[in-house]
Amino acid sequence: MSEIRRPGPEAPQAPQEGFDKEIDARSIGWFGVWLVIGVVVAALAMWLLFREFTRQEQAQDEPRSPLVDKTQPRLPPEPRLQTTPELDLGAYLKEERRRVASYGWVDEAQGIVHLPIERSMELLLQQGLPARPAATSGPGDAAAAAAPAAAPAAGGGAHP
Repeated sequence: MSEIRRPGPEAPQAPQEGFDKEIDARSIGWFGVWLVIGVVVAALAMWLLFREFTRQEQAQDEPRSPLVDKTQPRLPPEPRLQTTPELDLGAYLKEERRRVASYGWVDEAQGIVHLPIERSMELLLQQGLPARPAATSGPGDAAAAAAPAAAPAAGGGAHP
């Protein structure tokens, strides 16, 4: 006969095939729709703000002088960055190697020259380094003070 169902605790039923009743697909769908709408509205607001800020910035810029030659590129103020530091370093090192291996005047009026490094080392070995006389501070140092200090030999004003 007919059964009458009364409200109250019911016996658990087996889930229907292929469908889970705990997931509310309609709510998830509406969430996705509102998420997309929110992203579009935010992107539109940012685009409008960007246009407004650009307009304000251009309004604040001073107009360029008509005397400025627009055909010539303007250089930034000093100091400028190197555009080819590797080539600049190579040229610098080449010039330094040439200078270190050659003879030449540093100051002709005072008789100061530059020599190749090998020649400078030979002169240094021949003449030695100049020495200062030792300071006398006690009776034991009198013998050291009496010894003559090695004076540098006059080599034509050569400075290594």
